[in-house]
Amino acid sequence: MENLSNTTNSKVSSFSQLTSHEQNVLLPLVIGIMSHRNDREKVFSNTKIRRVLKDFGQDINDMQIRKIVFHIRNNHIIPLLLANNEGYYIGTNIQQVNSWIETQEGKIEAMKMTLQSIKAQMDEKMTALVNGEANDLTGQMSIFDFQCRGWGWGW
Repeated sequence: MENLSNTTNSKVSSFSQLTSHEQNVLLPLVIGIMSHRNDREKVFSNTKIRRVLKDFGQDINDMQIRKIVFHIRNNHIIPLLLANNEGYYIGTNIQQVNSWIETQEGKIEAMKMTLQSIKAQMDEKMTALVNGEANDLTGQMSIFDFQCRGWGWGW
């Protein structure tokens, strides 16, 4: 069975790898835009970032912005680069940063709950398939599906 942390790390790693264009062109532009957002009143949304970059002749999508922000945060390029539902800004006080951290931790817990629910639902559907019960789940199961779920072969 593949180590889940290695799978997760490889997925995060592929998301965090900037292309040459993202690294050499878009990243410096986004850093320039974001580095002045040191107040919640000066938030910059993805839409605003795209609009400014378009003025520089650069087309960028929301996914690329999130990828670049991920890179900026995880390489400590702009410390305390936070976001709210209005856009990105730099945290300037302890309560603000602590509030952002609490919000992110809550989101992570909610995502974990959802992930566990979907895994349980998948397991129920897979078990039904193994037991010959009809359901709307399609696709091909592998030998690893049997081993990982403890169904074994009875040998």
